Amino acid sequence: MVSIKDIAKLTGFSVTTVSRALNNHSDVNEQTKAIIQKAARENDYAPNILAKSLVNKNSKTFGFITSNFSATTLMDSFSFKLFMNCVNRANELGYEIVLIHYKASIHNMKSFAQIISERNLEGAIIQGFDESDPFCKEAAESSIPTVFIDIERNTENTTYVSSDVKKAVEIGFSYLLSKGHTSFCFIHGTPESWITQKWLLEVEAFRQKHTAAIEDFYLLDGSYALEPTRQVVKEFYEKKENKQVTAIFATSDVMGIGAMKGVADCGLSVPEDISILGYDNIVLAEYVTPALTTISQNLEGVGSRAVEYLLELTKGQVVKPGILDVTLVKRESVGVKHD
Repeated sequence: MVSIKDIAKLTGFSVTTVSRALNNHSDVNEQTKAIIQKAARENDYAPNILAKSLVNKNSKTFGFITSNFSATTLMDSFSFKLFMNCVNRANELGYEIVLIHYKASIHNMKSFAQIISERNLEGAIIQGFDESDPFCKEAAESSIPTVFIDIERNTENTTYVSSDVKKAVEIGFSYLLSKGHTSFCFIHGTPESWITQKWLLEVEAFRQKHTAAIEDFYLLDGSYALEPTRQVVKEFYEKKENKQVTAIFATSDVMGIGAMKGVADCGLSVPEDISILGYDNIVLAEYVTPALTTISQNLEGVGSRAVEYLLELTKGQVVKPGILDVTLVKRESVGVKHD
């Protein structure tokens, strides 16, 4: 096992300097910290030593680590609502949840194990990261109990919770087909994320199954954001050849609302000209005009399940993933196709 002395020998700094750098003391300059912390990560010092400090610890505190909070989070409400559902279930079980909005640049490239150790956490729920993110990868490979939201990880110390994307695809497109729509635009999030890849896989399977019913099909990247979606939809419908596309299915309500604005920018109406279906069932979906038809995730269930799974992992149990049900919420943004 790599020790502080080993890191000191590798970097040429004293044991005291290495120790203070790894504990982020202000009297060590940033360049020195960066060199030492890089050596610690590369030689697996932090995960092994810090994870060891978790043994027999009983802080009754979990971390909710996300990279997904921003100035628009409360408007979106998805991440915040998920966090609060985790908090409520943890409190019922006698635990606390600490919110950590992780940014590598702000946290000086701290390792997952350092984040856990410094806050005396028993484990963590991770949400809002791409699967390829180094922080996410380290968490998946560590011995620290971790539950991922919408990232497929299932090992001795990790598991994940997600919603039933396959069912969402089936009920969403089936509903649009039942309204006479045959030409579609599917708006997805960041391509790098596991959940986006899952969506695209299930969408392609549905297309192959219903080739006779589907005439045209387009994919757009809305990056899970309002304005980027508005712009790509506006650019899409500015092309005359795309006006035959009468239905949009977006994998978040925020993108669905952005699509509404993009459609309006082109002088088109919802649902008279274009029907729009969202996903998540955030609070705002009911208050836009027309009210957004959407597919609802069971966020209370996702949050509760994540906390319960994490508690089981801390007790040394192997936990299977949880896939939760979704339901169609019919409002005003999907209508019958008009010739």
